[in-house]
Amino acid sequence: MKSDSEDKELETGTGEFVNADDAAEAEEQLPDEIGDVKVADEVISIVAGLAAQEVNGVIGMSGSFAEGLNEFLGKKSFAKGVWITVDGHVVTAAVYVNVEYGSCIPEIALEIQEKVKEAIENMTGYEVKFVDVHIQGVARRPKSELEESLEKMDAAHENFFGEE
Repeated sequence: MKSDSEDKELETGTGEFVNADDAAEAEEQLPDEIGDVKVADEVISIVAGLAAQEVNGVIGMSGSFAEGLNEFLGKKSFAKGVWITVDGHVVTAAVYVNVEYGSCIPEIALEIQEKVKEAIENMTGYEVKFVDVHIQGVARRPKSELEESLEKMDAAHENFFGEE
């Protein structure tokens, strides 16, 4: 028959036995964190840029001359038009966008702020202090391939049947 002290012994997996009370005490002394996770600033900028582009009424991001030159050379940057500052795990962001003509700019700006904040916080775990939105331009939305093909069909129809 085993004594009480023998009942409380646990096997460590290496063939050794330790007292269960000692093992529980050692586990309580382990730190809660085992390291730090650092998300690159570029990754946060990409998350913010993609979130901003999901908002209806946003035609595109407005970047610097260097970003425009890179894009012209075929280097697409999803971080275009986003400037961030990271202090520890606190992010401040500035987003520069072009919006569609005829849309409500204040509503679009508010939705951009909400989406960018939510995306950064959900994907990185960082806190977002604020998101500034800068409307850099207004333009008409580019026509889709479907709209262009319908216009061509209408023009061909008019040419074939004559103007009515």
